[in-house]
Amino acid sequence: MKSPKIWILGASFETLNMGVSALAESSIKCILQQWPTADITLQSPNDEVPLVLTFNEQKFNIKKRDLWFSRNIFKSRNMYALLTYAIITRIIPSAWLKQRIFTINPYFQSILEADIVFDITAGDSFSDIYGLAPFTRNSLLKWLFILCKVKLIMLPQTYGPFKSKFSQIVARYLLKKAIAIYSRDESGVEYVKQLLNDENRNVQFSPDVAFVLEPKLLTNDPLITKLQQAADKTIVGINVSGLLYGNYPIKTRFNINNNYQELLQKIINLFLAKPDVVIVLVPHVFVNLSHVESDMAACADIYQQFKDEYPDRILLVENKLDHRQIKYIIGFCDFFMGSRMHSCIAAISQYIPTMGIAYSDKFTGVFESAGIGNLITDLRTETTQQILDSLQDIFAKRTITAEKLRITVPQIKEKVIGLFNRIEKELK
Repeated sequence: MKSPKIWILGASFETLNMGVSALAESSIKCILQQWPTADITLQSPNDEVPLVLTFNEQKFNIKKRDLWFSRNIFKSRNMYALLTYAIITRIIPSAWLKQRIFTINPYFQSILEADIVFDITAGDSFSDIYGLAPFTRNSLLKWLFILCKVKLIMLPQTYGPFKSKFSQIVARYLLKKAIAIYSRDESGVEYVKQLLNDENRNVQFSPDVAFVLEPKLLTNDPLITKLQQAADKTIVGINVSGLLYGNYPIKTRFNINNNYQELLQKIINLFLAKPDVVIVLVPHVFVNLSHVESDMAACADIYQQFKDEYPDRILLVENKLDHRQIKYIIGFCDFFMGSRMHSCIAAISQYIPTMGIAYSDKFTGVFESAGIGNLITDLRTETTQQILDSLQDIFAKRTITAEKLRITVPQIKEKVIGLFNRIEKELK
């Protein structure tokens, strides 16, 4: 397959969630390493703005197409109209009819002409844990390409949980239609096989593709100067999740009993009691400050509580950065902890000892793939004191962890790059 026409679903650069952007760029990077002349279309808003990415000093043009859920069925990108076209062409498989639809809707033509659709569903959103509405929208996107007889490949992601019977039925149908399924954790492999009632189904483990994302040098941010000045200190990065910090209904949705704000205050006090430690607060979701999930707002609130007493020892990412720039910031850390999983991946992939503060099962497989599954604490099952005790132990052993990561992370990156070679073989 020399120049396949490829669509990517479930990742873009417009969500302001740096984890999703990392998945988008890493997926494109891996595809282009396997098929340098591939015709790639990214399902993404703002499709009138061209996307140009540079890998190995070579520029690549990536198409963007916005598949849009709206009542306005006269828009070419309307999902309901596209699904209607797909159903019609399945019922009436007429070449003349398809050609007529092509002239009406170039979006539909682009979908029907695709060879492969890679789906990554934001890494963890192929589940009803975030609600049935987003699950249904994500599922309809997959179904559209299945109707158009495009080969569906599920890139490494977390599957489930599917709590409702409806979600289980839909997920089972869609996964049975996929020609290849990859899970970013070993437990996900077994979960999918059980869901499909098929122990022989070819479901494979592969690490999260974001491990291969490269950081981007940042020079015009005053935070860089402060981090460079703290080079003789132990720099501890803390990702504060707005999802857990704000008014999101976490207790009912994720079964969390811990007071996340109180936990963070105790963690920061613990570190500031060490005179050689400098803390940098790292957001990983840059939505508007008023948004319930804003990491920036959560980080700023924590910063305000400590900045007067410790003006030189607690730092804050204040500017909106992209996914590669925030990874560059994280690269200054000697130790990292985070509740956004892709902030943890940004650290682990740079050999930084990292502790995950988990609120779902998705953390486990990613940390285990790097050989550090024991560095996760769980807000659902552990008390604040248990988490603090674990933190002190993990921090004390950070040098050993860094040495381990220098062995395991290159192996992970090799597996990620090799994934698409395996996919090409399975397509033959």
